[in-house]
Amino acid sequence: MASLTSNLSEARDTGVNLTPGQIAILAAFSTFVWFLAAMFIRFVGPTGIFHGYKVIVLYALTIPATVPLNARSRKLVRAPKAHMVTIIAVTSAVATLLDGVAMSQFPALYGSDRAITGAGAAWLLWAIGVAGVLSLVTAARANRERS
Repeated sequence: MASLTSNLSEARDTGVNLTPGQIAILAAFSTFVWFLAAMFIRFVGPTGIFHGYKVIVLYALTIPATVPLNARSRKLVRAPKAHMVTIIAVTSAVATLLDGVAMSQFPALYGSDRAITGAGAAWLLWAIGVAGVLSLVTAARANRERS
């Protein structure tokens, strides 16, 4: 039994734990960013940004636009780069939960055209995935620099 307890303790102590205050800051920041993205879908979506060559440009520009958002998340909680995966896991979880509630209960938030809403949802999923991949790259580089 002692061996099981020590193994569980080791599994929990990853060195990248966030305080409740840091989690609250990240939740607030990701809520703000999520709302901006929802308003982007609502007001820019009808311009055709989710169709043709424009959507390719949008997806491509999402990558460099995500870099400063990831960095700002980390700086807001004053965490080292090695903690990026945990930080972005929190922000992505909050954004995904908000999207799930908004898409199912308040779809008009994103606009009245379901095709635009669907395309916007796909773009949001892409952006969350980009944030995750970039966090992995940032953390890997930081860990390599420490070694």
